[in-house]
Amino acid sequence: MTSCKSDGDLTFNDSFEYYEVGTAPLGPWSTSGKGTVKIDTTKSYTGNQSVYFESGEGYSNRAFLRLEGTPLFPFMYNRITGSFYIWLDEASPDGIHWTMVQATGPVKSANYKSEVRYGGQHNQRFMANYDTKGKKTDCWHHSATTIPEKQWTKIGWQFDGRNQTMKFWLNDILIEDLTVQGQGQGCVSEDLDGQWVFPVFEELMIGWVDYQTGGGTRRFWIDDVKFYQ
Repeated sequence: MTSCKSDGDLTFNDSFEYYEVGTAPLGPWSTSGKGTVKIDTTKSYTGNQSVYFESGEGYSNRAFLRLEGTPLFPFMYNRITGSFYIWLDEASPDGIHWTMVQATGPVKSANYKSEVRYGGQHNQRFMANYDTKGKKTDCWHHSATTIPEKQWTKIGWQFDGRNQTMKFWLNDILIEDLTVQGQGQGCVSEDLDGQWVFPVFEELMIGWVDYQTGGGTRRFWIDDVKFYQ
């Protein structure tokens, strides 16, 4: 099972070939955080260019590319299916919670926002994460699979707001223990009784953040971002 359907279902594709080297990609992209985000020719999965990221310690030093507003939002059926290729020099060390793709928005008919994420935490193992603003949650769902380093790796994901489900693919292989439907393995706080209540998606970010300090610097490249219906 792959993260994508057929090329006929492709709705967005950016290979980053047409931006100026040394600058951040332009619209529809914006950046988030104090980290470095710029077009680079050092590595690329296809073509000659990709996006180079460098993130530091703690949330303020995150390095993300952000998509919000038209023409991509709202996604049909409130479901985001996407992929990108990443070359990661070195993953975050054990104990550092990190995120590399996340989608955010308000919860329908409620007074809080929620965010679904894929990243990791323990010994470079992937993790699904759910957090809220306006409620106290911060929930987790750990995987046995680790993130590859120093090679091009395809990351695929689906955030399905209608069915309260999220899935993750690594090099087009579904990672079964990263599928979450409605509830994960545990939460720091229980304002929602452990439930992962998905938002109406209004923003998507790809890149990297280490939420704690002490993990050093992350250096990586992203290429060939795609979204599918």
